[in-house]
Amino acid sequence: MIKLKTRQMIPCAFTIAALIAGLFSILKSASGDFVASAQFIMLSMILDGMDGTLARLLRGTSRFGAELDTFVDITSFGTAPAVLLYLAVLKDFGFWGILLSSVYISSGAIRLSRFRIVDPRRGQGGFLGLPITACAGWTALFVFVIYSHVLDEQMFSLSRGPVAVFFWITTVAMLFLQVSQVHYAKPTKELVMFVPSIFFVGFLFLHASVAIAAAIAMIAYGIVYVFISPMLPKHVVVEDEEEPLTAEN
Repeated sequence: MIKLKTRQMIPCAFTIAALIAGLFSILKSASGDFVASAQFIMLSMILDGMDGTLARLLRGTSRFGAELDTFVDITSFGTAPAVLLYLAVLKDFGFWGILLSSVYISSGAIRLSRFRIVDPRRGQGGFLGLPITACAGWTALFVFVIYSHVLDEQMFSLSRGPVAVFFWITTVAMLFLQVSQVHYAKPTKELVMFVPSIFFVGFLFLHASVAIAAAIAMIAYGIVYVFISPMLPKHVVVEDEEEPLTAEN
């Protein structure tokens, strides 16, 4: 039987909360509330970030917590956004919609499986391949903006027009980057980056104009992170020879 200390149980509680938020996202997609589904994906992302931050602050990291976190990742950032995209848009495209949804979740699963093998530091030294949260956030925020019905529905659509083309090309590019050898930093491990992200996600639950502005700002940051940051100088990258987490870490 696994015994966790209190300082290890607290981060795990946030991990479970993130997992439940991912489940709520799937349920909201099934009911047709795509805006709420997107909000829950982003909420799960914050809770998932808080568990790691608390684990480091409380010196409560553990193998159990690291394994539990993987289930959050595949549920909230692999399955939930794939279901959201399928029910919101792709179900109308028959075989191609099913194929793209399958590619979406498969890319995430491959990314996470490799992550467990080659990165025993769980991303603390950076990532090999685009982290799954980046594509999930991109998906959720774009759907949030489109289905909030604040912008021109004729121009801003995920099924036709230039915005749709831009979205799908970028999404497919991210899916390939997830399983690539491109190195990415982990900016949210620093509180100076993580704390503002909490506020920006919180803005998604406020008045529509504030929420849309926050979503667009995060989308813009995501584009920079995904396509520009890998070309910038890096001080820390993934090291395969690092010692893995232990229950005593």
